Amino acid sequence: MMRYLFALYIFTLTLFPQDSLLFVIHVDDIYSRNVTYPAGILPFQHIVEQRGGKVTWAVMPHRLIEDMNLSGKLSAELRATIAGGHEISQHGYIHICQRCGQSSHEMFCTTQSYHFPYQNQMDLIRQGLELLRDSVGVVPVSFVPPGHQVDSVTFQVLLDSSFQFISTTGSTKQNIYKNLYNLAPHNEYTWQITPEQYQSRLTSALADIRSKAQTAGYYCLLLHDPFIRPAYQDSIVLRWTGELLDSVNAEYGNKVRYRTVSQAAASFRGPMSSTREEIALVPEKMMILQSYPNPFNPVTTIHFRLIESGYTKLSIYNVAGEEIRVLLDENLPAGWHLQNFHAGDLTSGIYFVHLKQNRYNVYHKILLIK
Repeated sequence: MMRYLFALYIFTLTLFPQDSLLFVIHVDDIYSRNVTYPAGILPFQHIVEQRGGKVTWAVMPHRLIEDMNLSGKLSAELRATIAGGHEISQHGYIHICQRCGQSSHEMFCTTQSYHFPYQNQMDLIRQGLELLRDSVGVVPVSFVPPGHQVDSVTFQVLLDSSFQFISTTGSTKQNIYKNLYNLAPHNEYTWQITPEQYQSRLTSALADIRSKAQTAGYYCLLLHDPFIRPAYQDSIVLRWTGELLDSVNAEYGNKVRYRTVSQAAASFRGPMSSTREEIALVPEKMMILQSYPNPFNPVTTIHFRLIESGYTKLSIYNVAGEEIRVLLDENLPAGWHLQNFHAGDLTSGIYFVHLKQNRYNVYHKILLIK
């Protein structure tokens, strides 16, 4: 009898997970150079949003000045996705190796085992940052290496360029180099998926999610453009993703929390190590550590800490004391969090971030300069 009850208990834990799950959706190669299917990220985004999710789009900046974006569609879609609370992550610069010409890597040449010097890699990263800033109005804080091929020089360049997070293979939920924190992606199930593989890959993905929820506390679902496009296999990836998220929501209920790569990484990492000693000296309290960049135009990332779980509201006020934007209005767990603020529709001036949870209130001044 006791053996039966124990087996039933284990079975119940498998069916109804006891721990919360941070769920990240990470899509690489925006836009892919594939011209077989009309490009566009918003249909996939809408599928995710309808299930309460968020997307981190790994964008190759050079796409913004290639022929496929002469219409400005990519720039417009990226601005819209930022305004919707999704994330833009920088995905190299052009995704082509300058030494061997292959498109499978960029920051480190795996064909010739060649380490690009610091200035060469810095030029690539800076050009990408400038394109994203000028075309989309965003300064990303996370980076996805093309082909997941990097070296220590790449890590140093990213830190010197104010990147806080990287999402690549290897050890996860820890600093991969100095203060550069890695949140690794998990498996990909939609690469070249066919109707015959639909159900088996769905079953495998759900089993993988349950396993990683227990061992890692998060799941990062990896996808690639162009397979997310509606014209690929009659929207198979859109339908597959919708069914997967419906299953996750049904199984985890209010214990699943959808986050971007940077938001999930920040919640696991806590404060940046460069400020750990300073923070340790102040009383344990709710706080807004920083907004980066500040001054900003038009996007800044707000980094804040909660000391307890509960209903949380993050708002923006103008100098007249009027609430003009609500960024968050939901239950959040204790820990560190990131939230983007897009002020493209606002005029230059001083604004205040208001963080409220239970009896705590914190204000933080930010400056918008256009």
